[in-house]
Amino acid sequence: APAPAPAPAPAPAPAPAPAPAPAPAPAQWTDSPEDLASAGARALQASAAYRLGATGAGVTVAILDTGAQAGHPEFAGRMLPGANFSSDAGATAQDGHGHGTHVAGLVGAARDGVRMHGVAFGATLLPVKVLSDAGIGDSSMVDRGLSYAAAQGAFVANVSLVASGAYDPTALRSVIDGGMLIVAAAGNQGLAHPEWPARYASQSWARGQIIAVVAVDANNTIAWFSNRAGDARDYTLAAPGVSLESTALDGYVTRSGTSMAAPLVTGAAALVKSRWQYLTAAQVAEILFTTATDLGEPGTDAVYGRGLVNVERAMQPVGTVQTQTASAGQQPVTGTLSGGALTSAISRAAADGRLKVAGLDAFGRDFSVDLGRQLRVRPLLAEELFAVVQPAAPDRDDTVRLERGSASALLPVAHLGLMHDATTLSARVPLVRGWSFAPSVAVQSDRASAAGISLAYATGPVSVGATLTRLSEHRAYLGATGSGLFSMGEAATRVLGLFASARVAPGRLASASVSFGTTPGTGSPLMSLSSTTSVAVKASLQQRDVLRMGDMVGVTIEQPMRIVSGAAQITRMTGVDADGAAVMSSDRIGLAGDGRELRIGLSYRVPLSRTTAVQLAAVHRRQPGHVASAPAENAFALRYQARF
Repeated sequence: APAPAPAPAPAPAPAPAPAPAPAPAPAQWTDSPEDLASAGARALQASAAYRLGATGAGVTVAILDTGAQAGHPEFAGRMLPGANFSSDAGATAQDGHGHGTHVAGLVGAARDGVRMHGVAFGATLLPVKVLSDAGIGDSSMVDRGLSYAAAQGAFVANVSLVASGAYDPTALRSVIDGGMLIVAAAGNQGLAHPEWPARYASQSWARGQIIAVVAVDANNTIAWFSNRAGDARDYTLAAPGVSLESTALDGYVTRSGTSMAAPLVTGAAALVKSRWQYLTAAQVAEILFTTATDLGEPGTDAVYGRGLVNVERAMQPVGTVQTQTASAGQQPVTGTLSGGALTSAISRAAADGRLKVAGLDAFGRDFSVDLGRQLRVRPLLAEELFAVVQPAAPDRDDTVRLERGSASALLPVAHLGLMHDATTLSARVPLVRGWSFAPSVAVQSDRASAAGISLAYATGPVSVGATLTRLSEHRAYLGATGSGLFSMGEAATRVLGLFASARVAPGRLASASVSFGTTPGTGSPLMSLSSTTSVAVKASLQQRDVLRMGDMVGVTIEQPMRIVSGAAQITRMTGVDADGAAVMSSDRIGLAGDGRELRIGLSYRVPLSRTTAVQLAAVHRRQPGHVASAPAENAFALRYQARF
């Protein structure tokens, strides 16, 4: 069998042509000289993994090489004794060559503030000496080293050595069948194809668990010495391999070669595995292939293979993140919720972290999304501002009326303030001795509708009455609209309203209304809502002919619909267990607001002609959305009205 050896060091390269200065590194990489000196980790954007707490901890990486210097400070506490299968005497994996120590440092030198650090600085390193201090070995030594590494529980083996020809891959196949990932240097002969064992990556028995690695320079151009991806292109990644500083015998040294590129990919694999321990070797490899940055010709090519390994992208979801729900099966982890009477309760749930939802990407990796960040107290629209300053109970003597605007302008039901852009039809039918009744319907696009009947009694300047109304909402609940995991079903609220108005002086109308609602439970993929009760209150005072004939000044105070009783059960996926299976959690929250929104409105309407008018409205909101901690809001609106 051909004798494997460390990929020979390339001869000095000719001076490169001038190139644009590389883009500045992200700020987190300029914190220390050690970060700046760790060119490999920087190029791979490994900081994305560190921010997630992935450092390689919990992953054993076998280094099949000339051994490693166990006493080097960069490996303190994380290097296992290992074993020697080379022709050198002794049982230890002590390195007398330096190649293996350099490779080990690129994988996992400590991030200790000294010189440089490896990509997976938290990984456990297992030195397996399969090459002598002279750099000589054969395939049987590599085979025994692989079997030993598998027996020691190594997840990934870095093989920065090459053989000039194919050899019996029985041992290699065995460890692959056992679940090991192999990362192998392509070689430094400038050939069109990788050398062995990297070239075995294209074999079906490799199951995608062999990654061949070619080297690129600082400009992400294939290094002049590197073998190309060739017939292993579908299973090849590129990584920096020129002038990389790493550990040496009793110090540090700079080296170049695919032997230096391979441990960067090995470190990247360890980072992915440490973040998601339940991933298989084939999954980790495919994640690195799928998320690589394309180099060279578009798509997979014969030079760079799948492209430059990219840890930042590897730590991000691949495909749509889906979560397990209690009522709707698998659903994408998206969702927004705004407006309405649920704002206060959902805001509290968000503050307590109860809206952090986990989901799985295409590889079954768990990711957490804080849907609470999608929650917002929606500002009032212009039509809503004018609805606020409408009188609490309309004073009317017409028989039939059709109007576009707030439903509460015709129906004296404070709950209907949420229907600010509705078409309303109302008919007043006089009865006897001051009594009348009025059936009414209101429709707001495809979102809500209301139907009700009121009974009123008037005597002199005073009118009192009651109304029964059914408010139907489509994909909304008490004014709250949601999407994704917050998507609502249908809601039907039965409302009892009481109202009164009085002409307390010439041109002056005082009015008030209070409404009580009961809404059956409904739900969304994320939560199920119990039956709720709600209350809305409004009072107003209007004065005509203040500054000129026909004008009107109005003052209103309103508590918009507020839930006073009810609860929600939030059932969500919060993570996964050791095997990657979904872990569910359920929380019960009260829906009553912890604050009380009050809206104080001031309006002025002045006619410009018999058919036109201008109206101004100003509204102050205290504790918007019934959220006690929400800052107050002020809003202003101006509209021009014309009748035809």
